[in-house]
Amino acid sequence: MSPVPDDTNAPLRVAMIGCGIIGFVHAFGLGKLAEEGEITPIAAADPSQEGRERVKGVCAFERFVDDGSDLPMDPGIDAVLITAPTTTHPELIRATIEAGKPLFCEKPLATGFDLVRQLTREVLDSGLIAQVGFHSRFHPLYNSLSSIIEGGDLGRPMGYTLRDDQFWPTGQVVPGHSSWRSDASQAGGGALLEHSIHSADIISWLFGPTARVYAATRHVFGYEVEDVGALTIEHANGIVGNLLTIFNGMRGREERRLEVFFEHGVVEITSNFLIGAKEDTMLVQRPDDEPKRFDVALIRKKYLTSLGITRDDLYFYQYVADRAWVRSIRFGQAARPDFAEAFRAHALVEAAYRSAARGEAVEIADDLVLGGAPSVRSRSPEGV
Repeated sequence: MSPVPDDTNAPLRVAMIGCGIIGFVHAFGLGKLAEEGEITPIAAADPSQEGRERVKGVCAFERFVDDGSDLPMDPGIDAVLITAPTTTHPELIRATIEAGKPLFCEKPLATGFDLVRQLTREVLDSGLIAQVGFHSRFHPLYNSLSSIIEGGDLGRPMGYTLRDDQFWPTGQVVPGHSSWRSDASQAGGGALLEHSIHSADIISWLFGPTARVYAATRHVFGYEVEDVGALTIEHANGIVGNLLTIFNGMRGREERRLEVFFEHGVVEITSNFLIGAKEDTMLVQRPDDEPKRFDVALIRKKYLTSLGITRDDLYFYQYVADRAWVRSIRFGQAARPDFAEAFRAHALVEAAYRSAARGEAVEIADDLVLGGAPSVRSRSPEGV
């Protein structure tokens, strides 16, 4: 386990490496955590002066540098948040492990699955507190759905369909965005790896480990990485589902819709990546009843209150996930989602790519499961 500060009331001294779009939204959350006395933002790094200036506007880091490779070893820094491009993650993760410091790494962990496996093993062996950037785990609507599943009031989940769509996050389609995500050598994958690995994490969390997948992909915009992916997924407990992921030219649109079919009901959730977005809706229908639309503002308030969050003067994107990470370090608790959970999402994505290449269904076999973790076949056939 990572070292815990001697004084848990002392702000955590944080460095952030990467000041791109995702670094900016993390910096916004870190700025609020600094206001609350949770952290002291020490340093932020990025080779782009424009990126550093943008981050400076939302979080008062004590210093800004163009190269963050030395920050993990800085004795004045307690923890490292990695928000740089995917290709830089392995070096930065390993440097932070060597420094013996807690870390947060954005998804995906690396461009190749073998490297993801190695990094996960190294992080787990280190015993450090380490969280991965699956911020949808902290969305009130998906946590509400998790409670419905665990409560069993609607019976067992039978199947689901999940659709992810987003504007192409590349400067070649949306001016102002960096273009590395459309480059296979830098991103490793497209809509499925860069965007819907979030959904791979959600369905693995809600419905259990995946055992088999059939997938097809397309490259409509002509880039090396896919902009369409369609998956049929079988979970180890028998639940089946479909996932459709899209990168398109709908600038500004970013939406996820999940429909879950239970033995005695249906739940429909629409969301954005933001908590409290205009897209947020939740509908539950029970046998012989009219569909009930829930008050999503009330669900959000109850969820945030349960976490001890009372402020409402910000949009909740990365703030809730960053706060959970900071508090896990300050109080010596395991962070979630951790690298082992992230590995399961990566294993599903990897299997989907292999299926698309072969044109046939593939199993997430034992040799794809991280050594020491439970087999994907370990659950009972009908358990949740």
